[in-house]
Amino acid sequence: MRWLGWLVLVTIGCVRGSGPPAERSLIGLEAPLIPGPGLRIAIAGQVAERAAEVLIDLSSAMTVVTTACIDSPMVSATRVKVVDPMGSDDVFQITRLVGLSVGGRRLVPFEAGLSESQQCTVVLGTDRLEGVAIEIDPARRLVRFVASQPREAWLAHAEQLGGEVQLLELTKDPQHDWPLLAARLSQGPHTLTGTFMLSTRERSSRVFDGLAKAAELRATSDLLDQLQLPPNVELPAELTVFQGMVVDQVELAPGVGAQGVSFTVAPGDPPLGVAGLIAADTWGRFSSVIDLGAGVLLLHRPRLIAAGDRFRCSGAGNTVTEDACFELHRAKVAGAVSVTTTIWRPLREGGRVYLDFPGVTPVCRVGLTFDSGDRGRNTQHLVPWPRLFETMKPCAQMLASANEVSLGLFEDSPLAECPGVCAFAQDLRNGRVSCECQPGPLGLTPEAQRQVLERLRRVLVPSAEPEPGDPP
Repeated sequence: MRWLGWLVLVTIGCVRGSGPPAERSLIGLEAPLIPGPGLRIAIAGQVAERAAEVLIDLSSAMTVVTTACIDSPMVSATRVKVVDPMGSDDVFQITRLVGLSVGGRRLVPFEAGLSESQQCTVVLGTDRLEGVAIEIDPARRLVRFVASQPREAWLAHAEQLGGEVQLLELTKDPQHDWPLLAARLSQGPHTLTGTFMLSTRERSSRVFDGLAKAAELRATSDLLDQLQLPPNVELPAELTVFQGMVVDQVELAPGVGAQGVSFTVAPGDPPLGVAGLIAADTWGRFSSVIDLGAGVLLLHRPRLIAAGDRFRCSGAGNTVTEDACFELHRAKVAGAVSVTTTIWRPLREGGRVYLDFPGVTPVCRVGLTFDSGDRGRNTQHLVPWPRLFETMKPCAQMLASANEVSLGLFEDSPLAECPGVCAFAQDLRNGRVSCECQPGPLGLTPEAQRQVLERLRRVLVPSAEPEPGDPP
């Protein structure tokens, strides 16, 4: 019987060792981002057999795993303090992270900080990303991990790319190694220029209230007394603590950046010299390469040619067409199609793109709607999205059988029923509409947020001749 026990153990060991060997680096890995309407650098992973959300955080020197990933984690007596550039410090116990897989790649065990949470999440810090550069393709919702290269190599690579290419300098905080870059925020006639941290973890950019006020930029808290709210729209109580700021433009270099970005506002003055953080809502308007070792942020997008209200973009083979301003990528998943769409031209009044599903008899019209804004905005949806089965079951069932999807007509006006950036389905029989929209940074419903931001802009930049009905 003793021999039988040994035989069982040896057999189990052979089964466990039959998979691919564990690796120390992510170099060479290409992985899809976890699907969602808004851009977020999150990859599907596992800790042993438990599903995990893996985030990339270049501002953290230590990888952190949550307690929900590990049953009865063993911790050492050592505690490590991690400094947050926004002013708070976290102290973590140390545990051994065993069985982590990222995008299907198994990593060797290593030490990580342990954080309390009911959701299994792993935040990969720079301790796991040494010698690694990160390529982010928002139009395909892919992230690639490649070997770090000298700045000269990235410059040569940039010269081979078509379209618009900018190679920006990243510096490191001398004490904490945070990735830093210069940025200028503009709001009406006022500007704020400062050093911001490049964030690969956050969705929304952030700025400190003290700096913003010194530059005469105005946050929602300064404007609420002047804000005439639309009927049946009430600001949530959370806005007394959480404040937002709409800036006309974020410039990372002259003429390079994003327009119409809504910043969250951190209270007080910068405690550690960092003015705030630049997140995916800004750099996500480009295809990006972040090589912290080389001090490089490479931004790339199609070239835009404007003639009045007509826009054309550079496409494959450097051809310039109107169609090249719209990019769609799809992937078949169980019972749905993942659809990612990017608009590489500005939408002055907003717009909507209809989707075609070859081989499917339509009972509804499906598309994507965008409010007015700058180019490079991107959204991803599962078609049909889960809630559509509740709101329009026949439409959802029809879409679940689709295998192909392509871009259809474009209209220069958004769908009023779905404000913001949304996927929509419209019943062909009764015109009823169902939406799935990107999350907004101000904590409002999409419709309330759209109306509030529109009124904030009117207060910030009043027109010379107010429209009828506007307050003087």
